[in-house]
Amino acid sequence: MSSSNFGTYKRAIVRQIPDSIRDHSEALKDREEQGLPIHDPIDLEKARTEHALYTQTLRDLGLDVTVVPADEATPDCPFVEDTCIVVGNKALLTRPQGAVRRKEIDTMEKVLTDLGLDVHRIHDEEAQLEGGDVVFTGHEFFVGDSVCSNLEGHDILADTFPDYPVLSIPLDEPKFHLKGVVCMAAPGVLAIGESEWGDRAWKRIQKHGEATYEPLWLPDKVFEDHTCDVIYFNGNLVHCKKEEGAESVKRFADRFPDLNRVELTIGELMKVDAGLTCCSVLL
Repeated sequence: MSSSNFGTYKRAIVRQIPDSIRDHSEALKDREEQGLPIHDPIDLEKARTEHALYTQTLRDLGLDVTVVPADEATPDCPFVEDTCIVVGNKALLTRPQGAVRRKEIDTMEKVLTDLGLDVHRIHDEEAQLEGGDVVFTGHEFFVGDSVCSNLEGHDILADTFPDYPVLSIPLDEPKFHLKGVVCMAAPGVLAIGESEWGDRAWKRIQKHGEATYEPLWLPDKVFEDHTCDVIYFNGNLVHCKKEEGAESVKRFADRFPDLNRVELTIGELMKVDAGLTCCSVLL
């Protein structure tokens, strides 16, 4: 994919929700270890209803959606974004932080191979890389140097996609994925959370980025701390619902009067720190 057709996709991959996510998601363990509040348990029926609407929305917007069955042995498997990075016909299977999450990779390798992609895989045991840390702009990659992805993983990404520079962006807890801080909202426009992490990321992008970008600053506070996590493709912008971030929705409307904007939620999965981008891979 060149910068001239950035954001143009034909397919999406999603994965169904296992019962095990309710009590065994990695996010629950991480929150407990960090002393962060634990949300009420996921309502599985509601989560699956929201996920089905998410899937249908991608179809309604013109994508051919491949739905992969859930696996009870991998509680976080609906978060397919973390398992691979796809640009054009090439895919890099990642190496997530958690050993349980690495079991998801074999399934995704078969799915991507069956779809005819040129599939590569990380074998370096020192490397960590999760797709939630990887923002592709059409010109370059921004990658979180976080608890989930390290510089060894960044180097493998750069080797796999040599046509695109890789800019590492340091990220501190409780922010664990870069897409919770910065996302592509449109060609050349970055949705950025108004926080110390967003400010640091923007300054680094301005100083070291290969291309020029415009920021769209969005609230990063209680009830609106996931609103910069958006999906842009084929002239569509999928973002949070008004009840999740009224000010963010207003800013999207003001900034993008000509885009087809779609409000969508995966609210139940947000209880285990998911965002909109987590639940699909576009290709």
